Amino acid sequence: MNAALELKKTLATAIRHRMETERLSVTEFAQKTKTGRSAVRRILDGDNTAITLKTIGKAVDALDLKISLSVKQAPLSRLRKIAQRLAATEDANQAAKLKKQFLEGYYGRPVNKAHA
Repeated sequence: MNAALELKKTLATAIRHRMETERLSVTEFAQKTKTGRSAVRRILDGDNTAITLKTIGKAVDALDLKISLSVKQAPLSRLRKIAQRLAATEDANQAAKLKKQFLEGYYGRPVNKAHA
């Protein structure tokens, strides 16, 4: 599962759980977040990763939740395999892809400023 999808599923599950605990309907949650019901349905859809940080903030604030994001280094065994493949390849395009994979595994994926 990719990172965005994993994050969204976790967020949607937490929000759904809090809504159930507080017995909030979609309409009531929409009113609390000052959004429409269709926006709330997108927030609750764990497979829909098209959500902005602003929307996430409104949702967690409305439910008095705290959100945190952490980035962890890929396991060394995975990084070692990528490095071995990088050292063995003679193809420049493949080397560039492997280098990118290694750096993302070590430092995390760069944030696309247009989506932040």
